[in-house]
Amino acid sequence: MRLANEWTRRAASILVIGLLAVGVVLPGCAPAPQQPAAEPEVAPEEGGNVEEVVPAEPADVPAEEPAEEPAEEPAEEPAEEPAEEPAEEPAEEPAEEPAEEPAEATGAVEVSSFAPAEDLAAQVPEYIEDLEEAVETEEEYNDSKEKIGKAANTLSLIALGLGLHDQDNQYKASAAAIIKAAGELAATADFAGAKAGVAAVKAAAAGQNTVEAELKWEKIASLPELMKQVPLVNTKLKRYAKGSRFASKADDTRGLSAVIAVIAHGSMANATDTEKPDEVEAWHKFCVQMRDAAGAVNAAIRAQDEAAAATAMAALGQSCDDCHVVFHEEEVTETE
Repeated sequence: MRLANEWTRRAASILVIGLLAVGVVLPGCAPAPQQPAAEPEVAPEEGGNVEEVVPAEPADVPAEEPAEEPAEEPAEEPAEEPAEEPAEEPAEEPAEEPAEEPAEATGAVEVSSFAPAEDLAAQVPEYIEDLEEAVETEEEYNDSKEKIGKAANTLSLIALGLGLHDQDNQYKASAAAIIKAAGELAATADFAGAKAGVAAVKAAAAGQNTVEAELKWEKIASLPELMKQVPLVNTKLKRYAKGSRFASKADDTRGLSAVIAVIAHGSMANATDTEKPDEVEAWHKFCVQMRDAAGAVNAAIRAQDEAAAATAMAALGQSCDDCHVVFHEEEVTETE
């Protein structure tokens, strides 16, 4: 009986150990920590062998789920590269400048070929005399304001032609002073200023004033004033270059034709002042056409060839018409 009780206790101990080994958890109880239970020491029975107790393999414990990895953050996008800048456009080219003035306007053509110095120089005192009459009294000045502007601008180009002339003349040294004084006179707007301006022009022509300046064919006069002067000069020229006056007025017509030739040559520099400033080549062509026709008139008068003078006068009138068709059409009939 005692042996049976002893066996019962052993069996109970083994059962408890087995339950502990497999981690049986009674309902309502918190699970025991997952630590292996210490093997109970079993005292060997006297005189008997100790039965080896093999603990049952622990029940499969579900593998601990790995901590939820944080959602993979999207790879950091590289800083947005600036939009590719378009290739740098070349700097805007400046508006095309007017074509270079032809050689005719830069001094390659000798002034004597279209306006002999003798004929051109004879016009200086003529213009000064007209200017003096225009400022003789204030009343006369008020009636002659427009005349002063045209005459002063034309005198500027006459002086420039004489200063750059290939033939010696009495105004060559004083040309710069005449140009300066004539320009100032053209800008005056009252009687006192005009009277003083005319006196300054006269003094400059007499060599009383000295101006150091490099002369060249460039814009020095008002194109509108010059274009108003041309018909006045041309009207006299047409009247004197034919019939009974052809010989008697030869000195006058030579001077008038020389003035028109110089105005044409000097006006090449005023291309940008026209109503069509982009038509530079056409402007230069008409200026040359007008200059050469006036030069031909001068040569015919010098040769006392009335027929040649008439032909040259027709070419001169045609040059004016051709130019007006492009630059000032409403003026065509006025030069016929």
